[in-house]
Amino acid sequence: MLRSLVPHRRHRLMTAIVPIIALSSLLHSEAVAQDATPSKAEHGSLIRYALWSNPKGTFHPTLYFTDYDRAVIFSVYGRLYTLDEKQNPVPSLALSHEYSADERTLTLHLRKDVKWHDGQPFAAEDVAFTYGTQAHPDFPKDRPAFVKYLVGFEEYSAGESQVLDGIKVIDASTVSFTFKAPYAAAFAHFADRPVLARHIWEKVPIKNWVEAADTLRKPVGTGPYKFVEFVPDQYIKLIRNDDYFGGHPKTETIIFKISNTQTAQSELINGELDIAQISSWNDRDLQTFRDAGIRIVEEAGTSGQYLPFDTRDPKLSDRRVRQAIIHAINRQALVDRLLFGHGRTFNSNAHPDSPYYPSDLNIYPYNPAKAKALLADAGWSDSNGDGVLDKNGQKFTFTLHYPIGNRTRELSAPIIQQNLKAVGIEVALVSADFNTTLAILQDPKRRYDGVLMGGTFRPGQYDNNFWWERFNSEELTRYSEAFNSTVDPNKLKENVAGWLRGINDEAIRAWLYIPNEGYVLGPRVTNYRSHPYEPFGDIANWTVSK
Repeated sequence: MLRSLVPHRRHRLMTAIVPIIALSSLLHSEAVAQDATPSKAEHGSLIRYALWSNPKGTFHPTLYFTDYDRAVIFSVYGRLYTLDEKQNPVPSLALSHEYSADERTLTLHLRKDVKWHDGQPFAAEDVAFTYGTQAHPDFPKDRPAFVKYLVGFEEYSAGESQVLDGIKVIDASTVSFTFKAPYAAAFAHFADRPVLARHIWEKVPIKNWVEAADTLRKPVGTGPYKFVEFVPDQYIKLIRNDDYFGGHPKTETIIFKISNTQTAQSELINGELDIAQISSWNDRDLQTFRDAGIRIVEEAGTSGQYLPFDTRDPKLSDRRVRQAIIHAINRQALVDRLLFGHGRTFNSNAHPDSPYYPSDLNIYPYNPAKAKALLADAGWSDSNGDGVLDKNGQKFTFTLHYPIGNRTRELSAPIIQQNLKAVGIEVALVSADFNTTLAILQDPKRRYDGVLMGGTFRPGQYDNNFWWERFNSEELTRYSEAFNSTVDPNKLKENVAGWLRGINDEAIRAWLYIPNEGYVLGPRVTNYRSHPYEPFGDIANWTVSK
């Protein structure tokens, strides 16, 4: 799973962000445009949203993996908390919360006016079931950090206890979570994992959840839209939930249409689509949209591309070498040439818009001369004049693995190769499918030089082993452990900033770039609003003209 950035192809896992994570640099957070429909009679009653790939059909809040499944899940299911534009938690299924004096017990007070789509009442038992099953011995997925911090997790997950002591149902509208230490990232998990219907999923053995295709593909939630049907490779149809606790959804039907980047432009212009994510920031493509009256919404990106190093490799164990590699890569050129300027660089394990992100980080500007000096300090020189550095009879070779499927990332590999060649490092490029490349990072015994990877930020889940780490440091561990010693925002900011500075100085990876997010809206969309990390947070208020 993720390492503060979630590995992805373009199946980007969306994020759960801890409270108080600010996102201040929205370029645009809302826009206006209009609707595409199956027939003229339905104008104004239907929105078609493009998905670039077929969902897997895992419409389950705690098992999903891709954004394509997530789009459906976050429209059908309700969450305890959502996120505002500064990533503060906003009550949703929960009305309020409070901490105990020792900050270890978090008590939630829930809404009493909520029903599941099948008419059954929503209650605290559903909440306890949703998060408790993630700690169950038979849970068919990696257990999230959230449950590992709960009191009694070890005994329950090992099957030694039938009760998870860290979760208690106090009454039908009150539930509490008790952690081993204050756990500030609890709201991150609530915002990322909607609540399951216990009365449906308790009928399926937990160990069989991933095989329960019929139940997975007929989700019953509490969200603004009800699931109707999934026709693989074609569409997913949702209809309005007239009993939605958040207010009457403005549009009758949502169609998630399986499209592709080659045809979406003409589909938007012809009115066959209403909303699509921008797949190319090429000015020619953008101008075609503008000329056709298609609106463009641009937001700060939520995912980043990075190059982790295996610091167990003797040549990469020297911090000066790692710093030199970052200085040698023209990261801003990657943004300018591959993203047409629609993105930014970053320099530690967090998004630059996070209030925890220190302003005094080393920004590692492109500087081949600095890179060469650092390498020379580390003992690397071109002793035979062949253009490749060597040390103790060993040439400085570097194998760069990268997955195919993300065109921008693919194009970045040869640029990085040339950048490193210019400072005397001989780079061999090795491409493979995404899963094969990811397997290199997933196997802690596998050695490598560098791997191009990307994923979605989870600023609320700071951890020393959260980025496919091949690095250990007592100081950085101390900082990461301190994250879970308080829920006080000021103390958290101090602790996290110290950790981010340490990571930045150690240069255990090359942080490359963060692409901006963008959406195009057909001319009939009259109200649309989204913001980073919450692309479907306001879906109940999206409208189209009649």
